[in-house]
Amino acid sequence: MKIDRALANSIIDETLWFKTNLALTLSEYNYYLIKKNGQISCNFSSLCDEHYSKLYKQFQTLRLQHNIAEILPLNDDGKMCWGLPFGTESTLYECIILLDSPSGHESHHISALYFKLMYQLKSFQFSEVSSQLNAAQVWIRDEIEEISRLQQLMLPDKGIELSSVRMAYTYKAMKGAGGDYLDIVDIGKSRPDSQGDVGMIIADVSGHGPAAAVETAMIDAILRTFEPKDLNSTSSEVLNYINQHFFTKKPRGSFLTATVLRYNFKEKELIYANAGHPHAYLKKANRLVALDQGGIPIGVLREQNWDTYRVSVDVGDILFVYTDVVIETQNAHKELFGFDRLEKAISAAPDEPEAMLEFLEQQMKQFCGFSEFQDDLTMCAIQFI
Repeated sequence: MKIDRALANSIIDETLWFKTNLALTLSEYNYYLIKKNGQISCNFSSLCDEHYSKLYKQFQTLRLQHNIAEILPLNDDGKMCWGLPFGTESTLYECIILLDSPSGHESHHISALYFKLMYQLKSFQFSEVSSQLNAAQVWIRDEIEEISRLQQLMLPDKGIELSSVRMAYTYKAMKGAGGDYLDIVDIGKSRPDSQGDVGMIIADVSGHGPAAAVETAMIDAILRTFEPKDLNSTSSEVLNYINQHFFTKKPRGSFLTATVLRYNFKEKELIYANAGHPHAYLKKANRLVALDQGGIPIGVLREQNWDTYRVSVDVGDILFVYTDVVIETQNAHKELFGFDRLEKAISAAPDEPEAMLEFLEQQMKQFCGFSEFQDDLTMCAIQFI
């Protein structure tokens, strides 16, 4: 925060400086203190309007003749006194008029006093801004931590029991709170005719931090109101529904990529729809299948509709979904981790969800040379059993 901006917004209370510094520094002087709003105060017993007005008019006349802030000599009926302007350095005070300065105090003494006062004022301003910045940073940190805590509540329970799959996921927001979203639903719990069916969504809102986290909360709220019409096309229905409600009366300035998947336990089939999200992978016993069909991100076209695609699943297969930081992580040479390295890493990874995610994260860290990533990271591995 710049000092000038803090002063312009009246964030700094300069009356504290008067009480702690100015009054003490000028304790051996009699003076008038003039505020920019016209208020006058003095440190002696009686304020004489006529006396003050005469000196203040001299000060104003001389100030107009000088382009820079400097001490101005004033004539108080033959006695020397001084006008000390604050100029733009203070938003509260205009000047100090020093009366009958102690004997031996010549102009260079007054100049030294003036610069001492200005230094004290600047030091006070910097101290106040620093203190307020520290307080603001603590408040922002606490707010982000609270947003992060609330966002964690939207994530699937890692202990969730699913009869047809084993699941593990990694979620790490770059700035405490982020724009990644993940949810897994046991469809069979609410639909007896779909025992073993599992639904999931992974999404990524453009941007980072609290603003993106608010968008994910809105997505979560939209999803809670979704009622599927046809389970055979549920995945595309979800994307269409989110897109319909993602548009508001005013331009959002953001978009959303997402992949929605439904595992049909009876048919051993994975039904998916993709809205501009990095494509998922299905790791089979002897090959890797890219689920790379899909459409544009959510929030681009209001009337967009997405298609549904299908792929067969065998027991033991592992579905891997992720957000874009996985392929966009860079090393010191600005090379991307990319799809080729990811596919090789998935193929070499252990065939167990949690171990697979640990292996992939380690591969990414070795590649980029950092322990943290420059974006929100979400990965999920689901093994069909």
